[in-house]
Amino acid sequence: MENILRLNARIKAADTLRYTPAGTAVLDLLLEHESWQQDAGERYLARFEIQAKLIGAEAAVWQSRAGCSVAVSGFLSAYSQKYRRPILHIQTIHEYKG
Repeated sequence: MENILRLNARIKAADTLRYTPAGTAVLDLLLEHESWQQDAGERYLARFEIQAKLIGAEAAVWQSRAGCSVAVSGFLSAYSQKYRRPILHIQTIHEYKG
């Protein structure tokens, strides 16, 4: 099965950078997306927010970039074993100048 998500979005909020017990940087983000799509031949305004997580060296780079437009790719997984709502695990992130 495939689980790949690519998205252009704006960083609406970035939490405080934190570290795992092993010392790996983790940054929780809230991404905001808005675009016009075609749905059953009709124009549809797709608008949503999604929680995302950035792990590793890139986390420190993006911690103060709220408001920045980005192109991200990664995969969806459950937030935790208790909370099954999805969170985007970002594997690549770049500033989007679109």
